[in-house]
Amino acid sequence: MDSEVGVVVSVVAAHRVDGSGCVSQHEIAMRYGKVFSRLDGPGIEEAVRRAEQQTSGEIVPLVVASADNYIYLDFIGALIGQIVFAALAVMCVPEATIVEIFLMQALGYMAGYVLCRYVPACKRLLLSAASAEERVHERAVRAFYELGLYKTRDRTGVLILVSLLERRVEVLADTGIHARVPPGTWDGPVKAIVHAMRNGDLSRGLITAIDLCGEILAREFPRKSDDTDELPNQLNLDRERYQQ
Repeated sequence: MDSEVGVVVSVVAAHRVDGSGCVSQHEIAMRYGKVFSRLDGPGIEEAVRRAEQQTSGEIVPLVVASADNYIYLDFIGALIGQIVFAALAVMCVPEATIVEIFLMQALGYMAGYVLCRYVPACKRLLLSAASAEERVHERAVRAFYELGLYKTRDRTGVLILVSLLERRVEVLADTGIHARVPPGTWDGPVKAIVHAMRNGDLSRGLITAIDLCGEILAREFPRKSDDTDELPNQLNLDRERYQQ
């Protein structure tokens, strides 16, 4: 499946997005609900429409809570909690009985699990950069097909994916575009989103990135006389953690 898509760039938003954090399934979605509710859907849709008036390309923005549910990290957090609580019991209460240490282990296991399950920052601490990059890329490729970008007449679809939990931005361009643009073409749009996320204005970042993508596409793929709007212009949202 991946061979059908020109993968252009994957860039990490490595710093904190803002003080409130960002993103995730129902429990994490509540924490990221503010991020989704603040997104300017009509403004982003208008930016897509404006950009596509200059080009035969199709731009699809997508914001997801997270690329994966990372269930295994919940259990790693639980084991860490179990070890920490058991160590504290031994150090702080030397006379603790086996039963008391066992109870502390059980409490630590539950505490670690709950923290990783419901607090995105804790899960992010346990998530390796390599795993995050791989899962975000897989989510982007899957979305490319789910949203129909591969169906455009001239293979000129561009997906802009923002994954909040991992704080990553990935742009995927179809084969028709990827074959004609040099490496680094999409660095500008990606950097615009990353900068805006750090300033707590994801909508502005997406609008700027879409405008930049429109300019890039207009140079290589100007609008044709018989061009039609092949894909919806709206902002796509996935508030739930992605289910495998």
